[in-house]
Amino acid sequence: MEKMSFPAHLRYILATDAVAFLFAALIVLLASRIRALISPLAVVFVIAALAAAFGADVTLWLYRGIHAIELDDQTLTLFRGREFRRQIINRHDIVAMTTKRRFLRRVVVVRLPRLHTVRITEEAFTPEVFSRFLAVLAGWDRRN
Repeated sequence: MEKMSFPAHLRYILATDAVAFLFAALIVLLASRIRALISPLAVVFVIAALAAAFGADVTLWLYRGIHAIELDDQTLTLFRGREFRRQIINRHDIVAMTTKRRFLRRVVVVRLPRLHTVRITEEAFTPEVFSRFLAVLAGWDRRN
């Protein structure tokens, strides 16, 4: 198997977080129409907290998130953060690998020895790239 590469990009995580922020802010604004539920001042604070939380999510992705994935015969390599720090996961070190669907995103959970887990989420990848990654990973996982 040749080395396959799956790049992520900042604009996808920004788009995901922007849509989620707008949806959450809309819910808060709709709730503010009922004065007994939330006061106008609380709306301002809640929306500011939402903006800070989604900003923190993007910042965390920039410094610790998965920016690219490489897959070859024996290793799954994750490139993390701005420095592209390598996290190499050898095939024989993987205890279990599952794919889950959480809300509107897909998540790959890789279980390693000593209860360590690595989560690879779809947020920073295009749906096409992540689908291709899942297809290649399914074939890779079945091979001995």
